[in-house]
Amino acid sequence: MGSSKVHFRLVQDGDGYPPGSVESLWAQTGNNAGEYVVDNVPLFTRDATIGDVVHVREEDGHLWFDKVVHRSTNSLVRVVFFDPNAVERVNERLVNLGCSTEYLAAHKLLAVSIPITVSLQNVQGYLKTEASSGTLDYEEPILRQ
Repeated sequence: MGSSKVHFRLVQDGDGYPPGSVESLWAQTGNNAGEYVVDNVPLFTRDATIGDVVHVREEDGHLWFDKVVHRSTNSLVRVVFFDPNAVERVNERLVNLGCSTEYLAAHKLLAVSIPITVSLQNVQGYLKTEASSGTLDYEEPILRQ
């Protein structure tokens, strides 16, 4: 199985978020033609998350997301930090709970993949506590547990 970049089109809001019109994710070749398995945690797309099998189409030598063929059991949460001193502590706690994370320092954004083996309620409870203290805020673009 080989690694390839799959491109996802992003729609920006009135404030220019997300900060680009495309996000590229690593993916492994799937079992069927045109299918790939997402291999890293997305920072901006809401279409798919790590472990999802996606169908792609090729345009100008690039692979573009077309649709999700099979959903993984992973949930996706994104955390934005108001207190930069909290990033390491929060990331460490989430990793210790069993999550995978990707951090984009330029936007103080932590993308969190929550596998089925991790209690979604525990992660949500922890993030709710942190959010109530003003340290961060979070969104839940893909919940599957």
